[in-house]
Amino acid sequence: MSRTESHFTEITYFNIPNYQVYSTNHPSGNAHGGTAILIKNSIPHHECPSFNSYKIQATNIKIDILPLSITLSAVYCPPRHPISAYEFETFFSTLGPRFLPGGDWNAKHTFWGSRLTTTKGRNLYKATRSNQFTYLSTGEPTYWPSDERKRPDLLDFFIAKHTYSNYTQVETNYELSSDHSPVILTLSTTIINKHTNISLTSHRTDWEGFRLFLEEKIKLDTKLKTPDDIDEAVNNFTQLIQHAAQGATPTICEKKKTCYNIPKKVADLISGKRRIRRIWQQTRNRNQKRILNNLTRELQKLLKKRNNEIIEDYLINLNTKDNSLWKPTKKLKRPQQRVPPIRKPDDTWAKKDSEKSDLFADHLIEVFKPFPADADSVRHEEEIIKFLDVPCPLSLPTKPITPADIYFTLKGSKMRKAPGFYLITEKILRELPDKAIIYLTHIFNAMLRLSYWPLTWKYAEIIMLQKPGKPVDDVRSYRGISLLPTLSKIFEKLILKRFLSEESIQNVLPNHQFGFRNLHSTIQQVHRVVNTIGQTLEEKSFCSAAFLDQQSAFDKVWHTGLLYKLKKLLPQQLYLLLKSYLEDRFFRVKFNGTLSKYGQINASVPQGSVLGPFLYTLYTHDLPLSNNTITATFADDTAILAKHKNATVASDALQNHLDSLQLWLKKWRIKVNESKSVHVTFTLKKSLCPPVALNNTLIPRDTKVRYLGIHLDQKLTWKHHIQMKKTQLDLKYKKMFWLLGPNSKLSIENKLLLYKMILKPVWTYGIELWGCAKPSNINIIQRFQSKTLRKMLGAPYYVSNKTIHEDLKIPFVREEIKDRPKNYRKRIPNHLNELIRELEKPITTNKRLKKTYPTDLFILEV
Repeated sequence: MSRTESHFTEITYFNIPNYQVYSTNHPSGNAHGGTAILIKNSIPHHECPSFNSYKIQATNIKIDILPLSITLSAVYCPPRHPISAYEFETFFSTLGPRFLPGGDWNAKHTFWGSRLTTTKGRNLYKATRSNQFTYLSTGEPTYWPSDERKRPDLLDFFIAKHTYSNYTQVETNYELSSDHSPVILTLSTTIINKHTNISLTSHRTDWEGFRLFLEEKIKLDTKLKTPDDIDEAVNNFTQLIQHAAQGATPTICEKKKTCYNIPKKVADLISGKRRIRRIWQQTRNRNQKRILNNLTRELQKLLKKRNNEIIEDYLINLNTKDNSLWKPTKKLKRPQQRVPPIRKPDDTWAKKDSEKSDLFADHLIEVFKPFPADADSVRHEEEIIKFLDVPCPLSLPTKPITPADIYFTLKGSKMRKAPGFYLITEKILRELPDKAIIYLTHIFNAMLRLSYWPLTWKYAEIIMLQKPGKPVDDVRSYRGISLLPTLSKIFEKLILKRFLSEESIQNVLPNHQFGFRNLHSTIQQVHRVVNTIGQTLEEKSFCSAAFLDQQSAFDKVWHTGLLYKLKKLLPQQLYLLLKSYLEDRFFRVKFNGTLSKYGQINASVPQGSVLGPFLYTLYTHDLPLSNNTITATFADDTAILAKHKNATVASDALQNHLDSLQLWLKKWRIKVNESKSVHVTFTLKKSLCPPVALNNTLIPRDTKVRYLGIHLDQKLTWKHHIQMKKTQLDLKYKKMFWLLGPNSKLSIENKLLLYKMILKPVWTYGIELWGCAKPSNINIIQRFQSKTLRKMLGAPYYVSNKTIHEDLKIPFVREEIKDRPKNYRKRIPNHLNELIRELEKPITTNKRLKKTYPTDLFILEV
């Protein structure tokens, strides 16, 4: 056990039976700083010279219980002294060829999980990176300041040389009351099995044995006459599938470390070094020590060269056939996440995983409640409750489900979806025998007949993901992703088809809602907005537009109001089934493998479900419209535009629509976050439209807005959108430089594949619209592509960009702009939605401005 800031002096006496204590005091002799190591007497070891300066204090011992000796060091770096990278390297050089120093470095860097990067942390990172040292860190804060204005951060960690992470395990201990949490490192002589995700199957699963087990155990004569019968049948069927999958999957043995053939020269050097080391240990002859040091340095150079060759061979042989290409790159799309603490309501910190999961659960319990009704809505709520108490009129039974329906649904389901709590994946369901499919069909039809949803299928396991750009210590900065049972989602897909076939549903789906609908896309909705703005600019008019941000749109859906609308739209059997689907839902939060307490869901449409988006669309289908405005919605993203030659008239039309919308929002307990909404005036004139308000709160004005991933500026120049995409591209390329850079040994084919799959989709999104930008703006993206391709090839300066593009068969951005509208235009004519059919029409017959619009790209393509 090591201790930093031991505060020992020459007169300090510290003793623990059966332990040896080694310490290094502060150079001044005062009781501050310093380090100490406690080690059992039974462990073979000896003390090494300590490192004692005002900037670094370290106590060093060497132990010999592993195949190779290793130096352990307790380190303390006082916060007030700056330390250069050279000084860190000087300290590391005193620890020998294999070491493991750890302690309070007072050096922050995001590389090992700190909240930010300081100068000392940057220098320590340079020293570790240049010498190919590794860090061992939990990613969790270890320093807990008493000052409420300061935030916890990670200061305590280990740095290792020739110590592999497979043989170590690092964890934080929160049991002590110190302002520094102890970090516990376990060092083993064998590989430590780390936590892995539990799975019922593997690539070695015997699917034939899986099917035979189910054929033998399933009994089709099960009675399904009551809800209790359905619950019991679902539980038994789930357990049978789990047992069959586990029984057909052999136990995975411990993975053996991959061995590589060692060159004879390296093997001879190792033997010679060991022989000289034995001689030196016996004689302590200086000449033998000099020979040993020379052999050690030569061996290190050869091993380093050999490791580089292995890495190069790995990169060269990467391909997509066995997913080996995606293993090193699948995490490149998001920055490395540290493990921050979460602030509790009483301003203390949730440190443990169990505390965090319960804190998230308490937060979600409040989230999954409808917004309270105001005084004006009480009477409306009483009418709804009275309507729901009236028995449903009788209707014809719903068309039953057939085994063929289940086969077809399973065939079209995605294979890599998260399985939820019961671990039953789509792959497992696809391997079900015919008898199991027939049994599942009986269960589904019983659910339809009794209008009952099994209780176990209403359980959601929620994982929390941080929202980009939000404070990491705020519980409100995280959104929940629900993992639902796969069997439940299969039934939802079958039921959704029956809902969509109902004539009453087809008649109420609004044309302006493009979200969660087949053959509708975000680009088409933004295209409608762009056409409206283009008409405004051509007519020398004003377009007053409000882009509204709904607050917890899906999480706050009022169940009573939703059931009211469903009862008016659906036949009795389907309405009662959805009523059972929404009632008695519950959840638990899963955080780092720790489950929270159960929580009740009293509002929301189930996220992660198939029916959730459909239910939200029905809940908002009666959004008020106006003849003087244009409404564009995609799920909960709502844009309302009003255009007129008079700025005041345009804002008045928008304000009248917002006033009617305000009454509707209160009626159905929906809230709009006015501070996050945006009011933009699209015009070429200098004057702006008067401000507009919602709920007696002015909507903030801006000259640009981000709508469905597309940045729209006041004059529709697309300059801001392209600049934002360029920034996003630079960040992604920086993280991928080790694979795409000129020094990477990755083949050109794989580099191109990475570029096409990760970088290119960033700038091609919406190219059917922003392709109208000026050549000077489009060249910004073209320059990025040219530089990236040039660096990928390592091409010299005298090779032209045209040659590079032609050799790699990568089209220029201008060629993409000409080519992309072809496929986009094919989806517009003969579309079922008349609003999409209108996108093919030119913005105006007499163009006034020298601007290009999306419809002009269609004409150029012809």
